[in-house]
Amino acid sequence: MCNKVNLLLLSCGTNACFHIAKILKFKFSGDFYVVGCDINKRWLIPTSDYIDAFYQCPISSDENYYSFIIDICKKEKIDWILPSFDNDQFLFPCDNQDLLHLGIKSFSISSALDFYRDKELTNNYLESIGIPVPKHFSTDEVIDETDYFIKPIHGVGSIGICRKKGKEIKKSDNPNVVIQELCFEPEYTLECFLYDNRIYSVVRERIASKSGVCTKTRIFQDKCLESYAYKLASKTSLPHIFNMQFMKNSLGEYVCTDLNLRTAGGMSLSYTAGWDEVSCLANLMLGKDEKKIVEGVDKTISEQYIVRHYEDIVTKRVKNHIAFDLDGTLLDSRRRHEIVMLDVLAKNGLEIDTSGLVEFKSNGKNNLDWLLAVGVEAEMAKKYNSEWINLIENPNYLKIDSLFPNVIDILERLSEENDLFLITARNNKEYAIQQIKNLGIYQFFTDVIVVNACSETSVLKSVELKKNKITHFIGDTESDYKAAMIANCRFSAVSYGFRNEVFLKKITNEVYHNLQNIIDYV
Repeated sequence: MCNKVNLLLLSCGTNACFHIAKILKFKFSGDFYVVGCDINKRWLIPTSDYIDAFYQCPISSDENYYSFIIDICKKEKIDWILPSFDNDQFLFPCDNQDLLHLGIKSFSISSALDFYRDKELTNNYLESIGIPVPKHFSTDEVIDETDYFIKPIHGVGSIGICRKKGKEIKKSDNPNVVIQELCFEPEYTLECFLYDNRIYSVVRERIASKSGVCTKTRIFQDKCLESYAYKLASKTSLPHIFNMQFMKNSLGEYVCTDLNLRTAGGMSLSYTAGWDEVSCLANLMLGKDEKKIVEGVDKTISEQYIVRHYEDIVTKRVKNHIAFDLDGTLLDSRRRHEIVMLDVLAKNGLEIDTSGLVEFKSNGKNNLDWLLAVGVEAEMAKKYNSEWINLIENPNYLKIDSLFPNVIDILERLSEENDLFLITARNNKEYAIQQIKNLGIYQFFTDVIVVNACSETSVLKSVELKKNKITHFIGDTESDYKAAMIANCRFSAVSYGFRNEVFLKKITNEVYHNLQNIIDYV
């Protein structure tokens, strides 16, 4: 990573991010360290082969999303961040103080662009500065038998766009849509690169599309449409990359139907025609001079037709299905066990040192055995143990846990060629899943399975082992061993968790001091 520019791609599973990562890998492989994040697993995004690091993140509307991204920025020492969707732009604008404090630059809008927060405000603003837009109507103004164009105020791409008659609009009376006059195909996307007050552009005429993405196009250049981009740039601050969409109204006049101040999903089509804005961004990040920065787009593009052909990509070849237990295997939760017991006893007026609890239990014993051994009367021991069970999965106590050394590196390497599963026994599934996500390991597992912690835990785990065709189960207790035996799969035990080597060797010969030692034999 030394001497490289560290770039973070948000929503890296998009067509635009795939194209960006691919061009950076092929044309600037020694200059960039590309980090991607997405709500999907790494092996479910086509960009996976072209990025150097990956994080599965919450959806951008999740309350934890912002801090999750900031943590990535800190960990990976990010230099530049590229948002793919509007919500990311609002969260990480170019003047975001947290990013600036970290020395990070964002290819995003300014937070001052309030008009960009919904389609209705955008239309009003464009119209106010002299850029023609479709006529728009209130629900009261529509005519029953007239057709209108409907799109969500906070829409993305073509999602939610439809054609409706006035009477249908009145009936639904949806305040979250924009009602416009009908415009007519073809649709034109003006793709723009802005640098030093100059705009470079190319036009894509949408001939055919699939799932809202252009698949067949005519590409050309048009000074008339470009003039509208200049008009917009003269009135407000814009990012380096943006695009404007145009159609023609009933009078045959161009009207701007959408404005996207971000990368376009069809940017690879323009690249095929010779218009290379990714190289412009790359040279900008590398601090090149103006001539070098704009050379990818400062050219005449001949009129041409381009057809998008979808490529089938193998992102992972699965060798084995491997399952892990959580507590004591990947997660060091031993201290939590001690502290919860200490708090339970203190609450009941007892001062008993709990530092030996985990070591005592490592010989196959449990909480009740320990309480009796330290002199607690049997009925009270049951009471205290019940209180311990009620508290042990409290989120405040879960924060005490930490991953054992090298767990993330091992899971990352294993997940490249194997399907990994996490099968853990907890009584609160929601808290368990959230903890696993907070630890940063959720992304490595094909599935995370939480079964009840009870006398039947081994049987419940064995059912999941069989169902998911697990070939190798890695755990730290006799309960894990029993589950593997019932499911007839290989079992490896780790001796640094809740059972020690002497105890584990009574039930299996596969006992390891280090998780890495197991992985070497997978």
